[in-house]
Amino acid sequence: MSFQAVIFDMDGLLMDSERIGLSVMRECGKKQGYDIPLDMVRHTLGANKQSSSDYYHQFFPALDTDQLFLDFKEAMCQLGREKKIPLKKGAAELLEALRRQGVPCAVASSSAQVTIGIYLDSVGVIQYFDALITGSGLPSKPAPDIFFKAAKALNAAPERCLVLEDSIYGIQAGRNAGMTVVMVPDMIPYTDELKPYCDHVLPDLAAVIPLLKA
Repeated sequence: MSFQAVIFDMDGLLMDSERIGLSVMRECGKKQGYDIPLDMVRHTLGANKQSSSDYYHQFFPALDTDQLFLDFKEAMCQLGREKKIPLKKGAAELLEALRRQGVPCAVASSSAQVTIGIYLDSVGVIQYFDALITGSGLPSKPAPDIFFKAAKALNAAPERCLVLEDSIYGIQAGRNAGMTVVMVPDMIPYTDELKPYCDHVLPDLAAVIPLLKA
């Protein structure tokens, strides 16, 4: 099947930001006197601010999550401006292949619009994207809403969209949207439990290119 559009997650899929982000989030917690365990931060990968806030408050009821996320965004944006958050392997090759074939693409990320812009601009790929979609005002993944919004922005039918994701919530959202789902594992390894949500599991983004010719 040929695809009308390709939708990229950003953190951990397009940008190698999640490993850096884990330690940055922990440092932001320490600014308020909280030692947030690494596994707890990992649990929020792919979730939006509200879902993450609700999760953290189960363990740290007095944590000011608004300030936590503001500190995190500012720290990560500064790292982006300093070009310290690189593209993931194969991203440049895939984006160029999509451009050659005239396939529109979007980013659909729980990160803020300003963060998405800074990251993509810092590595010189923002011009490849026809739409930058955030989770603001939308239900968090695994709800499919952010992918439906991206498909609409690209004038593509959901069933003709290819979703590229690295997180459990992300692949579940892609499946719930009725899209073809590729998992490119990053911090979260692929396991047989994830098989129902994945059409393909690939080692890097360059490995997606042959799917475009299928």
